[in-house]
Amino acid sequence: MKEEKIAIVKGLHGGARPGAGRKTKYEKTVVMRVPEKYQEVIKALITHLDETAYLNSHYKNGQESEPVYLRSLDDNKQNISFKTMPF
Repeated sequence: MKEEKIAIVKGLHGGARPGAGRKTKYEKTVVMRVPEKYQEVIKALITHLDETAYLNSHYKNGQESEPVYLRSLDDNKQNISFKTMPF
């Protein structure tokens, strides 16, 4: 009898619930597999886009990110930067 009560009480706690979990600051996200060596560049791109979200027509020259250094899949050295221009 006591074991049955424990099972019933345990069944009411935990588990998946609708709306539970961490919320994202973005509208919709996707999971994507990318080469490990590009991980930092992709993070830098997302950071740059977040930091330049406020740009408007007052910023005629836009804003350029700090360069990110990496090696290509063929192991060539590359220097990548991002530039955001307002419409």
